[in-house]
Amino acid sequence: MTLRDRSLIAAFSVLFIAVSTVALAGSIPPGPAAASPLPSVAGGRRYVEGVLGHATNASPFGARSAADRALVALLFRGLVKLGPDQTIVGDLASSWESDPSGNTWTFHLRPGLQWQDGEPLTADDVVFTIESLSDPTYDGPGAGSWNEVTAIAADPLTVSLRLSTPLGGFLQAATQPIAPAHILGSVPPAALSSDPFGLHPVGSGPFKLLVLDGRRAVVDAMDATGTADLASPLPSGASPSAPATSFPAPYLKGIEFQYYDDAAAIAAAWQRGDLDAASGLAPSDAAALGVVANARLVRYPSSMLLGVVLNLRVGKTTLGDPAVRRALLQAIDRNAILADPLLGFGTVADALIPPWAPEFDAAASPAVAFDPTAAKAALVKAGWKQTVTSWIPKGAKDPLQLTIVSADPSTNPIAYATADAVAGAWRAIGLRVAHDAVPAADLVSQRLQTGQFDAAIVPLAIGLDPDLYPLLASSQTRTGGANLSGLQDQALDKLLAAARAPGAADQRKAAYIALQQRLSTILPILPLAFRDEVVVLRDTVSGPTPRPIGGPGDRFWDVLTWRLAEAPTSS
Repeated sequence: MTLRDRSLIAAFSVLFIAVSTVALAGSIPPGPAAASPLPSVAGGRRYVEGVLGHATNASPFGARSAADRALVALLFRGLVKLGPDQTIVGDLASSWESDPSGNTWTFHLRPGLQWQDGEPLTADDVVFTIESLSDPTYDGPGAGSWNEVTAIAADPLTVSLRLSTPLGGFLQAATQPIAPAHILGSVPPAALSSDPFGLHPVGSGPFKLLVLDGRRAVVDAMDATGTADLASPLPSGASPSAPATSFPAPYLKGIEFQYYDDAAAIAAAWQRGDLDAASGLAPSDAAALGVVANARLVRYPSSMLLGVVLNLRVGKTTLGDPAVRRALLQAIDRNAILADPLLGFGTVADALIPPWAPEFDAAASPAVAFDPTAAKAALVKAGWKQTVTSWIPKGAKDPLQLTIVSADPSTNPIAYATADAVAGAWRAIGLRVAHDAVPAADLVSQRLQTGQFDAAIVPLAIGLDPDLYPLLASSQTRTGGANLSGLQDQALDKLLAAARAPGAADQRKAAYIALQQRLSTILPILPLAFRDEVVVLRDTVSGPTPRPIGGPGDRFWDVLTWRLAEAPTSS
């Protein structure tokens, strides 16, 4: 796996989709004027969640938005899944092992697995999914992320995944949802992301899709035998008497996602008593809704880092001195950014690794305190000279004009507000700074990948098993790579490779400590804060338990335990 891959794909997809659901709403075809009739749910009503944004594709090959990925998490299973206390537990696979080199992982599937149409789920489905994702013509989510992995089915219940580059955190990648080969095997890889399957998926997960019309999505629970609730229509070809699997049934009878274009509409629906939960809201809107009667906030620490990517390409020497970069970090009040725009829903970042991650080491990542006076003194010590209008860098003749780029406020208000705060902090120490907000469609291709920036506020998905190689390795500066700063540091390259390599826990910990020590010295990316994903729940909902998450669908890791006490009531 190249992992240009998971970090780049996750970071940019979240940058322009998961946090940009309002902007996408204008491109969603309107749903029908009246909701499609649904069968009653045996044993109670469905859990109802209001979502800021829209889902349009529930296929593992086509799910681009946060709302899409939430559906995929409920409808499809991976070989493994997230468990409690930052563990990985079996899902389709009952057990697995790797060879001593970490090159080959072998997964043993549970016997009796079935798709929701009654067809058997086998190792061939795993092979099909990996081969499709690695096909050079596939252009959907995750494109390129598996192109150094070869999948081989030894028998219907055994599949081996061979990695060109061994990865210590490969099990995180094995949460990839598996798709049905018997339905999609004849679809060209180039067409998978737009295939109609995304509107009528046949999955393997604890829920099946009944409705997806742009205005709402409705899923109903599969029972413990892997069949659907008999009060609801089964997918075509499914058998009510399918053989039992070892999967327990959800307590919830069903889930309905209602999609909205603005937070005010969600708040109105909450006040009417229409909703059990609300998600996708900006921090201020979630906080306002969370303080009303019978409501509470559930916060999921995420590996989404708000950071300042600096242009360190060859020939760009202005910010080449690590002492200057440290001064720029000293000038930023990260606690103020955490307070606004994040409203406290997150954690100040002292490193590129989340503070809750086992790999994080506080001693190797000492905090850089907010101190504008010390920042100015550090610039002077680095040979910079302050003028009336800005600072003149060492060796330069003219005062510096810095440009910070970010997505515009309509597509990523958090990144935009953060960029404004950073620009203000640097102006406060005498720098001349411009904030250039650009449409999301242009930010990566026209500014970041081409190097047309001095600094950029970019949400970066670090991952639950943090792999910084794609973001910082010298080799990742090529076209399409994730090293947007353009950093070339051979000493760092060796540490990045060592940290991602397989090994015993103590070996990996030591490798991560060495990496963090180097990063705290050179500061190639200025860490600001790790965001929380926040969901508002009514008190009648029990079960959702916070744990660190890496993506939008991860918060459903314990959905089988969720319970609904009674109908929502107006507050």
